[in-house]
Amino acid sequence: MRQGRLIATGAMLVFCLFAVWQSSLLSLTDRLGPGPGFFPFWLALIGVVLALALLFTTYREPAAPAADDEVRILPYGVGGMRWLAIVLLMAAAAAAMEVVGFRLAMLVFNAALVIALGERRWWVIALFAVGGSFGVYYVFTHWLDVLLPDGRIWS
Repeated sequence: MRQGRLIATGAMLVFCLFAVWQSSLLSLTDRLGPGPGFFPFWLALIGVVLALALLFTTYREPAAPAADDEVRILPYGVGGMRWLAIVLLMAAAAAAMEVVGFRLAMLVFNAALVIALGERRWWVIALFAVGGSFGVYYVFTHWLDVLLPDGRIWS
């Protein structure tokens, strides 16, 4: 377990250092304020600091757990099924987004997500699904002027 965390943290450190390098190639400021490299640079720098802290604390912990402790990395049982359902739902929503559009893809995704997380009251499922799809679409397209995919059926 410790070796896996050391490897994963080292990979994250390398990724964050790469992001610091790439974002430093962009301008950090422009005449209006923060430039295109400002937020990626600082987020990557924070990631470097956190990865170094995690690397240090992981390196200092004991090398192996007790022999009777069973170490699991991924969830199992009911939690594993919920985790798998959420990952599959996200993949299906991403694949369906261009075909059916944001509103319908997120309507189905939100309803299935709430059901996968254990909710059984129909009005809670419907409220969350409609608010998370049509409500978010309205806010982003009308108030924030962000284009979201309409899909082929809405065009």
